[in-house]
This record gives sequence, structure tokens and C-alpha cells, in this order.
Amino acid sequence: MNFKTMNRKTLGFFLSVLISIFCLGGTFGCLPAYAAHEDLLGSWNNTGTTGTGSKEAIIDFVNKVTNQSGDYYVPPKDRIAVFDNDGTLWAERPDYFQALFIEENREPVSTAKFTKILKTTKKKIDTNGDRNISDEIKSFLSDIAVFDGITTDSYISQAHDFVYNQKHPEYDAEYIQLTYKPVIGLVNYLKANGFKVYICSGGGVDFVRSFAEDAYGIPPEKVIGSAVKTKYDETEGPGGNLVRQPMLAQYNDQQGKPVGIERHIGKRPIIAVGNSGGDLEMFKYTNVGEDTSLIVLINHDDCDREYKYNDIPGGANGENESLDEAEGRDNWIVVSMKDDFQTIFESNPQRPTPNCPPQ
Repeated sequence: MNFKTMNRKTLGFFLSVLISIFCLGGTFGCLPAYAAHEDLLGSWNNTGTTGTGSKEAIIDFVNKVTNQSGDYYVPPKDRIAVFDNDGTLWAERPDYFQALFIEENREPVSTAKFTKILKTTKKKIDTNGDRNISDEIKSFLSDIAVFDGITTDSYISQAHDFVYNQKHPEYDAEYIQLTYKPVIGLVNYLKANGFKVYICSGGGVDFVRSFAEDAYGIPPEKVIGSAVKTKYDETEGPGGNLVRQPMLAQYNDQQGKPVGIERHIGKRPIIAVGNSGGDLEMFKYTNVGEDTSLIVLINHDDCDREYKYNDIPGGANGENESLDEAEGRDNWIVVSMKDDFQTIFESNPQRPTPNCPPQ
């Protein structure tokens, strides 16, 4: 094995797994999760510095479900964690990066074509009473119309090129540099403690698959997202290929997230990590008990290093119903990006101008 060329995040995870194997096979028994893998949460602040206690609450829950002699032990086969993507694993401002990808690579779709797809979509999904189709899904519907007729391989290649080579409009950094270091650390911490980690995104599944394994260590088969219908065409290269069709196959935001989780995983998660009202149904689906489930809500309250939005419960327009739901629940952790994160971005790019509103 060539350690010199190994990806830094991959190497860190590899070493943590070796520690786990040694621990499980040793004569002294396994150390608690906190003692064995605290370094993977090194970019989180501790209580007593500026931290709100989020780091310790996460560690306490993981210790509880991995303690074989405890009342709440969960075997590894049932340790499922799901993460939203936009605003949870990487940034989502000033617009969803998939929406910016559409603008960068193709001419805007005609209003008539988009309206037709939107109407068709509304007929096929349950809009959950008064809840409208989310802005993230509207971006995805534009994606359906714009990239109609190309192969999935071609789409993934174009998306990968965009994420790795185009720069964010407000940071002097490529989009791939705007991943959240503490949340990736949480992904690796859970893996090191026997969790199977999945992405459950409202964004397009092929868009997220174009970079998720390199960025987060989460392979394509563990990415759940909104999807278009495809058609097999055996004339498209050796072995044929799948060609994108102008129809929605899976709505994976809001009430669609639990459906996607059940369809792809077949088990209910015990940890869900997200940041918005679009994750509310995923949170509720995961929340089966105070001692047996954990909800982690990433709150965007840092206008200096990132963005400040939807960060106060009881928003006038219901911007983030998940914050309202979290109030008074002990197993719903609201993570302050401002107070709990030592560093936000992996590469620590600087913003030309902070995003702080006038006081």
C-alpha cells in the first residue's frame, strides 16, 4: 500500500479502523468511543471553550449505543446514519451548487418546458398539505429539463468537472473546497464506531455521486437523492448506457426522504443529520425514542466565516420548521456553526466580505 499517495481523509479513517480492530481483538477490551476516536472530532469545540455541548452529546449517544453491556446497545448491522448534503456536508449559498451548475453549463430551460415538468411533478407527489415543493427540488426539476437526453455517465462527468474546476462566486475557491470539515469528521467518527453512513439529499443523486466519495468518503451506492427516469440504450457505447428522460423518478426532499431511505436502505436510521425544514420528515422518521435515536441539526449562525440564515426558531415564514421541532427535545441537538465549529471549511478559504446583517 502506498501511504504517500493516500488521500488524507482516507488515511485518517484507515488508521481509526486499525485501532478499532486492535481494540476488539485485544485482551483489555474495547475503549469507549470517546477515548478511541476523539481525534476525528478535533475540529469541534469542547464545552468550556466556546462549544455548546453538541460534541459531548454526540459522543455520549455513540457510547450508549455501542456499549454491549448497556441497555441501549445497537448491533453494528443496525447502526444507520443519514446525512443531508446541501447546507449539511457542504455550503448551499448564495444558491444550491447544482443550480449554479445548471447556469454554468447549459442555456436556461424554456419557461414552458419547466412549467410542464413542474405540473407533472405536482401530480405525482403528495405535497403534504400546505407544504409546497421545495426550492431545492425546483432546482432539480430545472436540471431534468436542461440535461434531458444525455447519458448518466456524461452528466456525472460534467458535474464532476464543474465541482472541481469552477469557483464559488463569493469565495476564492472551487466548490469542492467548500465542504464542512467538522461534519466530515463526524462521518468518519461514526464509521469508526461501526455505523453505515448514507447521504440522503433533496438534490440530484447523480450530481452528488459525482464527488461524494472523494469529498466525504461516501461511495455512490450509499447516496440517496432525487432522480430522473432513465432508459437503457444499447447503442450508447460499449455495454450500452442509461439516457436521462424528462421525468421525475424519485422525489427525495421533505416527505420524500423517509420514502427514499426505506427504498434504498430498508432500515430506519438511528442518527439523522441535516440543516433545514426540508429534513424535517427525515428527522421525524429517525426520532423513535430519546435514548435510541439522535437528531443533529446544523444551524447556520456564522455570518463571518460562512452565512447566517434560517437560524432562529419561529421564523415568520416558517423557513426552518426543524428548529421549532427541536425545542424541548433532549435528543435533538442544534449545532451552532459559530460556537461549535473550530474550523468550518476543510481548506479554510476566506470570504472577501462577511455576510453579517446590519445590527
